[in-house]
Amino acid sequence: MNNKDHFDLVVRTMDLGDLQIFKTVVTEGGVTRAAERLNRVQSNITTRVRQLEEDLGVPLFIREGKRLHLSPTGKVLLDYADRLLDLAQEARIAVRDNTPRGPLQLGAMESTAAIRLPGPLSEFHRRYPDVRLDLSTRSVAGLT
Repeated sequence: MNNKDHFDLVVRTMDLGDLQIFKTVVTEGGVTRAAERLNRVQSNITTRVRQLEEDLGVPLFIREGKRLHLSPTGKVLLDYADRLLDLAQEARIAVRDNTPRGPLQLGAMESTAAIRLPGPLSEFHRRYPDVRLDLSTRSVAGLT
């Protein structure tokens, strides 16, 4: 198996659930507490961590009896796991958020733009700062 094939295999088999389990084992200080935290049995946590290590082809923990210590490779993965899990959470929030963003083109007569729109547009911009407003003024005929 060449390096590209190995990379493709790792990407296909490593999922966010694996990374969450790995991170929880690290933050909770062991499999038992991670299992309690994740409401899973210890054997499931152990199996998932070992599968992740097999998929990556590296040990993530140094095992001393029942104690686990993060290996240097595990420290590298932990940094990526933190970032990937944070990014996944950010994506969940972004797709659920229906707050307006992006461009909005608005056309109005010059008199309306000068007299009636400053207050409402100012409030709109305050509420939705991610909307890029493009206001153009034209005659009534130019707006249709």
